[in-house]
Amino acid sequence: MRLLFFALLFCFSANTAADSSVLSERVVNSKLALSKLQQTINEESLQYQTRLEQSLREVEALRAQAESIRRASDEKVISYEQLSERVRAWREQDNYQRMVVQSFFEQQNLALSAFKSKNGDLTLSPSMFEILKHELVNKISPNWQEKPVVNDKGEIIDFNVLNLGPLALAYNSELAQGGLLTRKINQTLPNIIPNIYTESQLEHLATFVDTGAGFITFDPTLGNAEKLLHKQDNVISHIQKGGVWALPILIFGLISLIATLVKGYQLLLMPKPSNDFIEKIKQIDVSSLEFNIHFKGAEKALIDIAVNNPVSEHRDDQLVAFLMQYRYRVENYLGVVATSAAIAPLLGLLGTVSGMINTFMMMNTFGTGDAATVSGGISEALVTTELGLIVAIPSLIMSALLNRKAKSLNTKLEANAIKLSKLDILSHE
Repeated sequence: MRLLFFALLFCFSANTAADSSVLSERVVNSKLALSKLQQTINEESLQYQTRLEQSLREVEALRAQAESIRRASDEKVISYEQLSERVRAWREQDNYQRMVVQSFFEQQNLALSAFKSKNGDLTLSPSMFEILKHELVNKISPNWQEKPVVNDKGEIIDFNVLNLGPLALAYNSELAQGGLLTRKINQTLPNIIPNIYTESQLEHLATFVDTGAGFITFDPTLGNAEKLLHKQDNVISHIQKGGVWALPILIFGLISLIATLVKGYQLLLMPKPSNDFIEKIKQIDVSSLEFNIHFKGAEKALIDIAVNNPVSEHRDDQLVAFLMQYRYRVENYLGVVATSAAIAPLLGLLGTVSGMINTFMMMNTFGTGDAATVSGGISEALVTTELGLIVAIPSLIMSALLNRKAKSLNTKLEANAIKLSKLDILSHE
């Protein structure tokens, strides 16, 4: 039995090994077939994609051809108004191009006489565009060129000049001079802008000339910063722009200043009235000279009146008369400051009206095209207003402070005088 069992087991193992080898062979064959199928699909997809792209290009070309045919068809039936509008647009474009080209030639100081017709009109030609191309190439790839330049002393000297778009730099290594260049109207040679480059900036410029790399200082406003630099005025020139009305405003300002200083000094020297005036009198022997030590100024004068006169209307009249005299002395010349504060802005307004009248007269004579012609009247109008306010505002403030100080002195002294008028100093003695 055992022998029969082992024989059956051996036969089963042999059959299983044979089936496994067949199955492995089928898997390998299936993988090869799948790989070939994928390669075939990829090749066919690539072919189809190439055909699709070619078809899309053909469709795009046909669309462009159809658009051209439709445009040509539309132009055959275009109306006269549309044709006139198109011609007008073409003419405007042509005029704009001529203006741009002419402006470029003028900025680069290039001759235009060879490209103008007998009527003086600019004629665009291939040679002109060759010049433009050459200039633009030089702008894109600039290099140093030796050219005559007017330095800050007015001397014409050869400098190494580099054009960087709208900017121009110049440097002379022998003289160690250089800086930004500017070209004035109706002047053939460029000028070095003075007082711009410091010694350290000139050293950076020299390094830039030698090595082609370095820090340079330039004007990002393309000339406006230079104009502002030269337009900066000092105080005297700024006041002179105000014209004839600036002088009386300054005179009133000076008068107000002198009156403020004098009156302020006077009020500071005046003794302040005491808050306990009557209590001090009651504690002092007025028959002696002791009250001369404790009281000064107006209070001492009030005590003198009270000591020399008994309680009566006569003493009250003398006290009132002294208070009126004291008030006049305290408030004297305060009106000068207030008057200056009131008159100065009115004079500024008068100067404003005068300047605007002058402006309108210039505009009526020369028109509004030249701003420099009418700027004088506007400067006069604005500067006089400015000066009037500069004088009026401090004068008004100082007038208020001085009046408050004077009113405080008068009020306290009057209160002390009223209390003193009811006090019998002789009986108190």
